[in-house]
Amino acid sequence: MKKSLAALVTGLFLMGMAGMASAEVLTFDTMPQGGGAVTLGTWMEWDAAGYIFNESTSETADLFFNDTVDLNAFDLGFINPAGVTNGTVTVAAYGLDASTPAPFDYVQLWTMDVNLTKGQWVTVTTNVAGVDKLSLMPTNFYTMLDNVDYSAVPEPFSVLLLGAGLAGLAGLRRRNN
Repeated sequence: MKKSLAALVTGLFLMGMAGMASAEVLTFDTMPQGGGAVTLGTWMEWDAAGYIFNESTSETADLFFNDTVDLNAFDLGFINPAGVTNGTVTVAAYGLDASTPAPFDYVQLWTMDVNLTKGQWVTVTTNVAGVDKLSLMPTNFYTMLDNVDYSAVPEPFSVLLLGAGLAGLAGLRRRNN
């Protein structure tokens, strides 16, 4: 019995380790919604050149992740209006806050001002866990977003441990009957 229980716990541990998420990159080359991984919010548009962009020079554009993710990095650039050669975009990552009623159910997890220069892409490294929304707030240009590197949040390993405990209790009960 001890050997089979040890084998069960080891098997569950290995399954939990195998279920850990690996990083994915959304390139938006041919899929506006990133293959269903994201939803474009107001002011966010897809460009056939292979990126998404904020179609307003002054309004916040949101990218909604369809599942909570750990945001690793992304690339930013800008499409300039005439005469603009550089500018700053404020980028913020938000997570859902179940204690707050919609539509104010997001809590800011991270923010950063990014300086951009015409014709150049900048890679921003974030490493923020529990992200549900990424917001772009430009000052005077159209912000471009591409190569969003993220990891899906894995199912908590504690659920597998709970299952192992319940299986062990069921085995003990069966043995005693």
